[in-house]
Amino acid sequence: MKSALERIVVAVALFGFFAGPAWADSMLSMTRADGKTVQVTLQELMDLQATEISTSTEWTDGVQTFRGVAFDLLFDTYGLNAETVRVSALNDYSVMVPANVLREDGAILAYHLNGGEMSVREKGPFWVIFPYDADEQFQTDTYWAYSVWQVKSVDAAN
Repeated sequence: MKSALERIVVAVALFGFFAGPAWADSMLSMTRADGKTVQVTLQELMDLQATEISTSTEWTDGVQTFRGVAFDLLFDTYGLNAETVRVSALNDYSVMVPANVLREDGAILAYHLNGGEMSVREKGPFWVIFPYDADEQFQTDTYWAYSVWQVKSVDAAN
C-alpha cells in the first residue's frame, strides 16, 4: 500500500514540476507607471498582431524563428508609458531597460519558438528577443542582458 501511495505522490510531484509551470506561468503581469497591474494571458498576446524574427542567439544553436508581440504594440495596448521598464524573470532576475530601446530596436516579447509554445525549460513562456543577426549593436553584453527569458512581468512603475 505504501509503495502505491509513494508512486502517486512522485507522479503528482513530477507532473506539477514539469507540466504545471508551463501552464501556470503563461500569464504576464504588466504594471503601468500609475501602479495599475494587468494580468495578460498567452491567448491575449497571441490575439495581438504578431511579429516574427529569425535570428541566432547566444543560447540556441543556429537560426531560430521567434514569434511574439512587438514592444511598441505591447506598450501602446496596455498603456505602459515610462522612460525605463523593469523586465523580470521567474527566477527573479530583472533588468531595467530603456523603453525606447524596446520600442525602436525591433524587440519582441516572444511566445513561440520555431512554431511552438516555449516551456519554462525552453526559456518560456515569454522571452525578450532582438534581431541579433541584423546588427552588431545587438551582439553586446548590454543587449544580452536585456534579453530576459522566462519573463513573468514588465513593470513601468519600477
